[in-house]
Amino acid sequence: MGSSENSGTAKDSEDVDSLDNLLWWQKASIYQVLIQSFQDTNGDGKGDIRGIMERLDYFVALGVDVIWISPIYESPMCDMGYDISDYRKVNPIFGTMEDMELLVQETHNRGLKIILDIALNHTADTHEWFQTSRRARKNPRLGKRDWYFWSPGKLDEQGKQVPPNNWESTFSGSTWEFDEEAGEFYLQDLHIFGKNQPDLNWDCEEVRQELYSVLRFWLDKGIDGFRLDTMNLVSKTSAFPDAPISKCGSTWQPANYLFANGPHIHEYLQEMHEQVFAHYDVVTLAEMSCGVTPCQALQYTSKHKPRPEVNLIIQFQHVELDCQDGDKWMLREWELPELKRVIAEWQETLVNNGGWNTVWMENHDQPRGISRFTTNTPRFRALCAKLLALWQFTLQGTNLIFQGQELGMVNPDTFSEDMNRDIETIQYWNEACENASSGEADKLDLAKKAIIQKGRDNTRIPFPWTDDPHGGFCEPTAKPWIPAFNHESEWCGIHQQRCPESVWTFYQSMITLRKSNPTLYHGTFEALDLDNPLIWAYKRESKHACYLTVLNFSPGATSWSYVDHGVDLSLRKMLISNHQTCEATSTPDIILLRPFEGRLYQLSCNSQ
Repeated sequence: MGSSENSGTAKDSEDVDSLDNLLWWQKASIYQVLIQSFQDTNGDGKGDIRGIMERLDYFVALGVDVIWISPIYESPMCDMGYDISDYRKVNPIFGTMEDMELLVQETHNRGLKIILDIALNHTADTHEWFQTSRRARKNPRLGKRDWYFWSPGKLDEQGKQVPPNNWESTFSGSTWEFDEEAGEFYLQDLHIFGKNQPDLNWDCEEVRQELYSVLRFWLDKGIDGFRLDTMNLVSKTSAFPDAPISKCGSTWQPANYLFANGPHIHEYLQEMHEQVFAHYDVVTLAEMSCGVTPCQALQYTSKHKPRPEVNLIIQFQHVELDCQDGDKWMLREWELPELKRVIAEWQETLVNNGGWNTVWMENHDQPRGISRFTTNTPRFRALCAKLLALWQFTLQGTNLIFQGQELGMVNPDTFSEDMNRDIETIQYWNEACENASSGEADKLDLAKKAIIQKGRDNTRIPFPWTDDPHGGFCEPTAKPWIPAFNHESEWCGIHQQRCPESVWTFYQSMITLRKSNPTLYHGTFEALDLDNPLIWAYKRESKHACYLTVLNFSPGATSWSYVDHGVDLSLRKMLISNHQTCEATSTPDIILLRPFEGRLYQLSCNSQ
């Protein structure tokens, strides 16, 4: 667990009145389950609902409060279930509605809550709504004619029918796809799969009301809230103007500001809250794609708003530092002060203006945090995992943990075409191969490096429960849907739960410590020494408690002069460290930190 004077049990003397106004989701740690890769119980190589049910006591032991489950709805599974073909049916590969209802019951029996992931911006093109809408373009009597965005497009100089504007999709190419049956183009922001995920038209009230009905359907079954996929894309600039030219020589131009955070977004989210969520004690966790600033986040979440919208948002600014000009696959080296400034801006803006942060470092769309923010070097792996836990659990907001993060899982750090199951990665790799055959062979090596570092399959490999074949994710005779990584036994769940010095045990301690010290999730945030390229230090403070977090993000020993930044450590108590041995000797003015060492101090209120 690491050196600690009170091993995660110290409590601050928090003003009870200040905590009474906090809601359950503000105090919670939320654990994301990617169902396909969590636990298989029927031998088909895919995780399922009963697999989650079998592992409920694991969540209790870890200490998390909420389980967030990736989409379980009927789907052709082109996009991990985010392409939904029926919102009211459970995908048979995951189980039955009876399984889902039992999971809700058993989760609540253990004092846990459960939220579902749902995509309301788009559907699968196999959804009955889209099938009816495409036919209705020529036969309006069928209904649902305007449930999706349709356009006849325009004619180019050769008289060819082309998309109505030059919008570039989030991933590549045009946001518009031509449909032969309708004889028109339809809109899809994400455009990952060519023609598989058409955007719903939220400007049509019938669409909104039907989606609200879907949400009530699941809430009435006892679901405790939703993670709302790409939620800030549901309002578009309806006139569909061309985007200004910012990519010379390209037909398609970036247009995020025209289809993200659109003109009616706040109106629609307020309506959804009033008609649905205000009637349940639930949490809404909205993913904000294509960019959102801290000030925009306040417009969605601040408690000072007269009309509530959503409770929490997921933003991506801190995980886009390693992108070049917004291009995920163009790798960029970044420096620690850049990351510190991004986090500090989000912390201070939301804390000081009635907002509430989410704190996270990895999920089903992002690589492992250790590999991204620190190093994969084996000798530092456990230290880095614990360092990042100290960082995440001492920031203001609601914590999000992705499955395997608590084990210190890292990117596989190898390239294999068999590992490429994510369609975004497959498309990128295919394009790289085409370019390589045209005389750009060097780009193939760059593409491999980018996939190894940034590919979404990095966090989608099966969960390593044991050191059995496939990590105990499925039977040895079954074939996992994506190849399992050969983890050493010390990194498996069963071993780590038994080891008092494991990453898992450290996460358990940090979750407990955070609950015992409420200032860590609701107090103010003060960044210290922002320009320091190696040390990350900040204070968390409330009326009756003050804490100092000091993190060494380098593989070498270093020192930090705390006196230069107005910190008094004369009456400090070190609550926890990620090193197993005692605190290194410090001078009266300087803290000496070992490689990747992190410490959490409780300070005297009189010495702040």
